[in-house]
Amino acid sequence: MSRRTALLLGCIFSFMFSSAAVAYNQNPNLNYGNTNIIDAMLPPPGLYMSNYMVFYSADEFKDGNGESFPMNNELDLVVYAPQFIWVSKKELPHGLRWGAQALWPMFGFDVNSDLGLDSGGGILGDPCMGPFIGSAIPLAKDLVFHWFFEFDVYFPVGAYDKNKAINPSANFWTFEPWVTMTLQMPYGFTFSTRQHLTFNSKNDEYVNPGVTGDFNDHDLEAGELWHFNYSLMKTLDFINPNLRFGVVGYYGQQLSEDEVDGVKLQNSEEEVFAIGPALHYIHKGMIFSLKTYFESEVENRPEGEKVVFRIIIPF
Repeated sequence: MSRRTALLLGCIFSFMFSSAAVAYNQNPNLNYGNTNIIDAMLPPPGLYMSNYMVFYSADEFKDGNGESFPMNNELDLVVYAPQFIWVSKKELPHGLRWGAQALWPMFGFDVNSDLGLDSGGGILGDPCMGPFIGSAIPLAKDLVFHWFFEFDVYFPVGAYDKNKAINPSANFWTFEPWVTMTLQMPYGFTFSTRQHLTFNSKNDEYVNPGVTGDFNDHDLEAGELWHFNYSLMKTLDFINPNLRFGVVGYYGQQLSEDEVDGVKLQNSEEEVFAIGPALHYIHKGMIFSLKTYFESEVENRPEGEKVVFRIIIPF
């Protein structure tokens, strides 16, 4: 079969399953469940290296109605993301602390799809950088509210192949203000949530004949997105007070529809909910966390399971 014939058949499939053609347009580098355990408790001043290892597996691709695409469609993903976090020694007025972070993920994809979905060949995702500011506010005995605000920018310099459905790079700028909050409670309980608002610029190399009817470059603008991570943890004092166990998760809801060449794509909003168990351990200044997520209530995304292992090393 010639490549042109294959592309035309792919176009026909895209028209038959139109929601497949409009799905998965958000930035693939966003933070879904990577950080949530005692998230807002800033460490002492200094430089830290945070290492994220993410393993994701999905055997269902969902459309805009939450229904699975026909035939066999599988995605396996491995991500390693080194991050440097710097916390300043100088405090601002009112006890405010500040710093900055920079992160650059690397991807490995394995896609098996009877619908012809495929991934690009590169490994580098889009780097993310941003400053932060926050503080800790004592509310009562053994009750402290921690928070910090950050403004992140994702730079579209990673690997992107416009002829592939799945790529490490979004090929557009993403701007994301967010705030994280942790309530430190008596008896070793903590509750944390990190709330993000995501705004995207245009991808001017969007190719999807199922949407546009041709193989030319078009302008895609992914809709605004609200997503958050959460955790409820408890110290296991009978084993070690530095060991925590609890429940973690994330949720994402796209607030507006995607647009191609200024025209809204109906029913293109993404949604996902995930929950699972987590362990967190502090040893000699190093922090280790292991989290497992099980996704449900998915629309316009793959639905699967995710494992996140994180190590934070102080310098």
